Amino acid sequence: MSAQRTDLQHRLAERQREKAELERQLHAAHVQYQEEVAPLEEKVLRLRVEHLRRAAQRHMRSAKHRNAYHDAQRAYESFQEERRTVGSASHDTLKRRYRQASKRCHPDAVPDAYRAQAAATFQALESAYKAGHAEAVQAIAAALEQWGFPEEAAEDRRSQRRERDELRRAVSSLETAIEALRDTDLYRAVAERENVDAVLRAKKNALLQHLLELRHQARR
Repeated sequence: MSAQRTDLQHRLAERQREKAELERQLHAAHVQYQEEVAPLEEKVLRLRVEHLRRAAQRHMRSAKHRNAYHDAQRAYESFQEERRTVGSASHDTLKRRYRQASKRCHPDAVPDAYRAQAAATFQALESAYKAGHAEAVQAIAAALEQWGFPEEAAEDRRSQRRERDELRRAVSSLETAIEALRDTDLYRAVAERENVDAVLRAKKNALLQHLLELRHQARR
C-alpha cells in the first residue's frame, strides 16, 4: 500500500471525525432551540392563523385577507410537519445503522495499516450514537459504505489508482460539506458558545413580544 494512499485514508478519517463533531455541536444547539424557542414560535404561528382567519371572515370579499390567512395556515402546517420529522429516525433504526457502520470501521476488522484511522472513525461514530445524533451516524455510515476501509490491499496499479482517486473525491466532498456547515449562522453562534444562549434569548424575547401583540389584537 502506497504512502499516498495511507495519507488519503488518514485525511478521510480526520474529515469524517471533524464533520461528525460539527454536526454534533449543531445538533445540540438545534435541540436547545426545539426545547426553548420552538414552542413559542408555534404559539405565534397559531395565534397569527387565528387572527388572520377572523380578519378574512370580517372581509369575506377581500382576496388580500383570504390569501394572508391561507399563507399563514400553510406556514403553521409546515412548521408542525418540520417539528414532527425532527429526529424522526427510530431508536431501532439508529441502532441498526450504528451496528452496521461499526463493523466497517472497527479497528479489529481492517488491515493493520488502517487501524489508526479506523479507530478514530469508530470513536466519532460511537460519540455520535451516544449523543443520539442520527444525522451524524447516518453521515458516517454512508461515508463508510462508499469509501470504507478495504478488506485487503489493492491487487494492481489500476485498482490502486482508482482507489486513490475515490479517496481524493471523498476527502474533497467532506471538506466542502464541512465548509458549508461552518458557513451557517448557527455554527458561528456555536463557535462562540456564549452567543448561543444570547441568540436564543433574543429570539424568545422577540416571540414573546409578538405573542403579546397578537393577544392584544385578539381582544379588539
